[in-house]
Amino acid sequence: MAIDPRDFYTPKVLDAQLTGMIKTREPNTYSARLRIPMGILTADALEDVAAVARAHGRGEVYLTARMGIEIPGVQTEDFPALREDLAARGVALAGCGPRMRSTTACKGTVCPHGNLDVFELAWRIDQAHNDAAVLPHKFKVGVAGCASSCSKPQTNDVGFVGVSEPELDPGACVNCGICAEACHLAALRMEQGLPAIDPDLCVSCGDCTKACPVQALAPRRTGLDLYAGGRWGREKQVGMRLGAFLSEDEAVGAVGRIKAWYVAEGRTKERLGQTMLRLGPRACQEAALEGVPRGKWVELTAEAEERFRGFR
Repeated sequence: MAIDPRDFYTPKVLDAQLTGMIKTREPNTYSARLRIPMGILTADALEDVAAVARAHGRGEVYLTARMGIEIPGVQTEDFPALREDLAARGVALAGCGPRMRSTTACKGTVCPHGNLDVFELAWRIDQAHNDAAVLPHKFKVGVAGCASSCSKPQTNDVGFVGVSEPELDPGACVNCGICAEACHLAALRMEQGLPAIDPDLCVSCGDCTKACPVQALAPRRTGLDLYAGGRWGREKQVGMRLGAFLSEDEAVGAVGRIKAWYVAEGRTKERLGQTMLRLGPRACQEAALEGVPRGKWVELTAEAEERFRGFR
């Protein structure tokens, strides 16, 4: 990955995110939420966070569900000193309230199952779209490198899953059956000495191509599936798949177009998924995939729309 985690903390980000103070139960006491894209911190940054926690908090930190860090025990009168200390160390406060959150990602960059460099894509998305803009509600983006979805991108307002479609070279196959053993969903079986894939069961995880010892199975194409409208809380929704096999450039662009559509169409305190239910998911798909080839648009069936409805 050709990025330096120190670059995460730019002056623009510092200016934009100085609202990350979260009220706690104790009077006049807050937790400072730090901006940690993809949950990556250098050892030096960890030492800086420890020093700030000792100086301005209770000398401890909380790890959040979105791979972030909070420093508890900050008193109101200490806000200016805390912010000055963080800025001097190149660490930013995160967005809270109706703003975009830090982009999360699985470890697909280093995980053997990953189909793309998720750290680099998540960082590109965060750089391009995580700003101080006030939105109708919170706005979360998550990236996963494969269909295992370890970072749960389908529960984010916008989520991406790295996918890989296998292609067989029958002449190279040695009938070892390793590909069938690697398939977790029984979507691939050996028939007459060759792997046969059931397209209704295959989720394009790409494990069969990675397992093949002679490269008889190889990726025909790789890309990103786009999900939108996911959320978790008092009411829940699993994001609807709107696009398939997007390029990384198309994925970064889709986040910006969805965010703009949400700003234009969303009501105050309405999450993206609720806006999609009110106006219809096709309206969001039209905005998200503007300029993307039609062959990458997922058909939105009645069954998919029924599954998209919220639940408690």
